[in-house]
Amino acid sequence: MSDEFVEVRFTAAGVPWKIRRGGRVWQVAVEPSRHFERVNWWEDHSFKIKKGAADPIDFAVWRVQVRLGSNPRSDLLTWDLVEHPRDGSWTVRDVE
Repeated sequence: MSDEFVEVRFTAAGVPWKIRRGGRVWQVAVEPSRHFERVNWWEDHSFKIKKGAADPIDFAVWRVQVRLGSNPRSDLLTWDLVEHPRDGSWTVRDVE
């Protein structure tokens, strides 16, 4: 997973709307899609399952297409926003 943390703002419906990355604000320009991925807990040495407690192993990934600000001439970039299941923070993966 990427380690570049971003701030994500959501619509009232819970869909990503704006992302702050590297001091710039990017706006979602196309309807995003969401899927879920699973933590490879056997590979992640920081992942500890507590006996008798449920530790989430699935996390949300939003595929978004964004523009810098509200500039309609700005190039579209595609990112995956990755939610960290333990603390609800978000990181970004560039999609090529």
